[in-house]
Amino acid sequence: MQNMSDIKRRIDSIGQTRQITKAMHLISSVKMRKAVDRYEANALYIDRIRTTIKDILLHCGNIEHPFLEQRDGGRIAYLVIAGDKGMCGAYNHNVLKLAQERIEGAKQSFVFTVGHMATEYFNHRHRMVDVEFLHTAQDPALYNARQISEVLVDLYSQGMIDGIEIVFTHMKSTLLQEPQALTLLPLGLETLKDAKLESDFSGTVQYEPSPAVVFDTLVPQYVIGVVYATLVQAFASEQCARMRAMSSATDNADEMIGRLQMEYRRARQAAITNEINEIMGGTNAVRRTDGRK
Repeated sequence: MQNMSDIKRRIDSIGQTRQITKAMHLISSVKMRKAVDRYEANALYIDRIRTTIKDILLHCGNIEHPFLEQRDGGRIAYLVIAGDKGMCGAYNHNVLKLAQERIEGAKQSFVFTVGHMATEYFNHRHRMVDVEFLHTAQDPALYNARQISEVLVDLYSQGMIDGIEIVFTHMKSTLLQEPQALTLLPLGLETLKDAKLESDFSGTVQYEPSPAVVFDTLVPQYVIGVVYATLVQAFASEQCARMRAMSSATDNADEMIGRLQMEYRRARQAAITNEINEIMGGTNAVRRTDGRK
């Protein structure tokens, strides 16, 4: 059995760790709520753009536009969104595992990373990262989304890549988040299948000056909106994962402290008992000595 001073030091050390995990849980909770508010504010905007694009595709016949062109080159750019740090359970591992599977299945791939953990993951596997977007994973802003979108759309417009995929963590609820791969470009009805139309009209619609010109304006805004939405969802998912990890760590610390406190009480009781026995032994020895006199 450990002595009481060692047990006391362990209890103090674990207690300090518990304070840290509890504080991290509270901080992640606040960040998660802010991220969810941002996502919900952006959701209405992006839903409107997706509905408009789907409406154009359904009611304007065959439209020829670079953003709709299905290319055969197989050169896919992957925007992989992970976190800047760990201590969030399997969050980084799950999304990076999916990204690795998607990249291995492509004929030719280009990797764009958001988050230090994503860059480290690919560097560790000797996979070159083409572009790293620094200081974006934590507290993402619309400015970050616009910067990323401009790079991706420019490469696509110049014909240097044939498609764009975003690999991120989709936040279904505070209890459920799952990694997901989303095709950003080229666009098509399959990409927009979950966009809800506002009417059942099936005739032809005229757009001025032309559907292609409308696409030139809408699609870059669509790309910015989707990139921003995935950044915010990934950030919120990371905070949810960290909340769970820190809550579990705090519970484990409480359990360990409880066990150590019981061990401390047993050690203390044993020390008291031992001390009483020594006193009684000394008293009996004195009595025996006195009796002999």
